[in-house]
Amino acid sequence: MIIKTILILIFVYLLGSISGSIIISKNFFREDIRLKGSGNAGTTNAFRAYGVKYAALAMSIDFIKTILAMLIADKVGLAVGASEFTKYISGVVVVIGHIWPIYYNFKGGKGVACSIMVNLYLSPIIVIIQLIEFFTLNYIFRIMSLTSLILTYSAVIYQFIKNNNLPMLIMLIVNAIIITYSHRENVKRLFKGKENKIERLGKR
Repeated sequence: MIIKTILILIFVYLLGSISGSIIISKNFFREDIRLKGSGNAGTTNAFRAYGVKYAALAMSIDFIKTILAMLIADKVGLAVGASEFTKYISGVVVVIGHIWPIYYNFKGGKGVACSIMVNLYLSPIIVIIQLIEFFTLNYIFRIMSLTSLILTYSAVIYQFIKNNNLPMLIMLIVNAIIITYSHRENVKRLFKGKENKIERLGKR
C-alpha cells in the first residue's frame, strides 16, 4: 500500500509541475512569463502580462492537470489499494508541484488557483464561498494577494466549523501554510502598504 501511494503521489507531483502560464508564454509569445511582472508563473501574472484570454487559457491548462491529478489519486488510488488518504495528500502534492515545478527549475506559480481547483474536486461548496469572496474582495480592495490569502484561510475556517472531515481540514491547513509562504513578499508589501493593485481588465 505504501509503495502504491508513493508512486501515485510522484505522478501527481509530475502532473502538478505542468504550468499553464509558462506553456502559454513560451508558445504564444516566445518568452518566459517568469521574466515579466511579478516574476511568477501564476494566473494573476498571466492576466497582467497577456490579458484575460491568455490568462484563461493558462488557467484551463492548470484546471485540467489538477482535476486529472485528483481523479487519478482518488479513483486509481482506490482501485490499486493505495491509502484512503491519498486524495487528500495529493491535494497538497499537486499544489507543491505547481509552486515548485520540476520541469521549470522549481519556480512556478503561487498555488492559489491550483488549491481552489483541488477544493472544487473535494468540496464544491468551499469553492462557491471562495468565488463569492474573490469577486467581492477584488471589487473592494483590488489587491489580488490579499484576496488570495483571505479566501485560502476562509476555506480552513469553513471546514473547521463544519467539523466533519479531519483529513480535508489538515489538507486545507497545510495548503494555507504553503500558499502563505509563497506570498511572503506580498505579505511584506501589504504591511508596508505598497502591494500592487489590479488596475485594468487586461489587454490583447
